[in-house]
Amino acid sequence: MLVESLRMDVASNNLANVDTAGFQRQTAHIYSLPENPVHRVHNQSRQLLGVLGTGALVDGSRSSFAPGTVRVTQNPLDVALVGAGFFAINTAEGTRYTRDGRFTINESGLLATLDGNLVRGERGSIYVGEGEVLISERGDITVDGEWVDKLLVVEFNDRDGLLRRGANLYEALPEAGDPFRYQATMVPGAIELANVNVVREMVNLINIQRSYEANQKVVQAFDETLGKIINEV
Repeated sequence: MLVESLRMDVASNNLANVDTAGFQRQTAHIYSLPENPVHRVHNQSRQLLGVLGTGALVDGSRSSFAPGTVRVTQNPLDVALVGAGFFAINTAEGTRYTRDGRFTINESGLLATLDGNLVRGERGSIYVGEGEVLISERGDITVDGEWVDKLLVVEFNDRDGLLRRGANLYEALPEAGDPFRYQATMVPGAIELANVNVVREMVNLINIQRSYEANQKVVQAFDETLGKIINEV
């Protein structure tokens, strides 16, 4: 029942972020605990009756990096990644990585995310000022027709080493390996939506609820059996 409750939390979080750009669907990783053999001991003899399960546990959640749907916005500061890759973002806690390409220009004329974090280019922070900004399919940034910088897009040897921070930011743990530059294809004037299938998540929630109720009935049946043993036997 505890496992199903945690699975419910993960599925509910997926549905809650269905409109979050760049959100990656989460899946709970469930492991069964070791089984114990059950023996019948009588007259100094042991007979194996079978094995007894000792339950299961949830060992965190993992992100599904399947691509999301690309939606055209016509905003010149929006850009969607096609295929692999992550944008590099400077935050107060250090470098983070995201697939959310909804960018804006802060008061200092620097390219930033909607949360105010600075977007990294291959030459550092990207100053665009107040001119007309265009982003190409290869990530080149021009202001009033003059090349300024190129969006820094990176990839990792092991994406399982990326730890989620917030809705769509990731921190690279040592297990992910060093980030390396990745030549990604982009769609200017578009964003990548969450890779959450609403219908599938709803069906998953129904299955989780039914499994929880089934386990609940098993516990109730055991309680009733134990009650009869205590009161009658």
